[in-house]
Amino acid sequence: MHRFARNGLAVGSLALALPLLAACADKPAPTVSVPVAPPALAASDATFVQTAAQGSMTEIQAGQLAQTKAKSPKVKAFATQMVTDHTANFDQLKQVVANKGVTLPTDVSDQQKTALTQLQGETGRAFDKDYVADMVAGHEAMLEAFQSEAQTGADADLKKYASDTIPAIQQHLAEAKKLQGPPMGTHYGHHHHAK
Repeated sequence: MHRFARNGLAVGSLALALPLLAACADKPAPTVSVPVAPPALAASDATFVQTAAQGSMTEIQAGQLAQTKAKSPKVKAFATQMVTDHTANFDQLKQVVANKGVTLPTDVSDQQKTALTQLQGETGRAFDKDYVADMVAGHEAMLEAFQSEAQTGADADLKKYASDTIPAIQQHLAEAKKLQGPPMGTHYGHHHHAK
C-alpha cells in the first residue's frame, strides 16, 4: 500500500503542476528584437562585388603560381606583391559587404580558371610572358570596373571602397606594363628609326 500511495502522490503532484505550466504559457512571450534584414544591393553593386572578389582571387592564385614558376626575379617579386596586396584587398571587401546581405563568390570565373590552368602548364620565359600579360589585362579590367563603381555605384560604402582602391590598381597596372616592356610595334619603330 505504501508503494501505491507514493505513486499516487507523484501523479497528484504532476496533475497540480500542469495547470501551473498552462498558466505560464498564457503569459505573453518576452519581446525579442529581430534584426532587420539588410536591404538588397542594387544589381550593379552586386555585380561589382563579384567582379572585385573574383579579380582578387585570380591575382592571388596567379601570384602564388608565379612565386614558384617565374624565371625572372622581378616577376617573382611582383607576384609576391600581388599576393600580399590582393589578399589585403579581398579581406577589406569582405568587411565592407559583411552586413549587406551579399554572398561573395567562392571561386574564380570560368574564363579566369582557364587562364590559370594555362599558366599551370607553362614554365620559364613563356610563363613570365603570359603571367605578365594576364596581369596587364586583368588589372585593366579591374580598373574599369572600380572606376565605374566609384562614379555610379548606388552603395556609399562600396563607392568609397572602389575609390580608395583605384590608386593601388593603377600602380599594379603600371608595374605590370613596365615588366611587359614596350609593345612590339613601338620597339620595331625605334629599331627601324635607328637604322
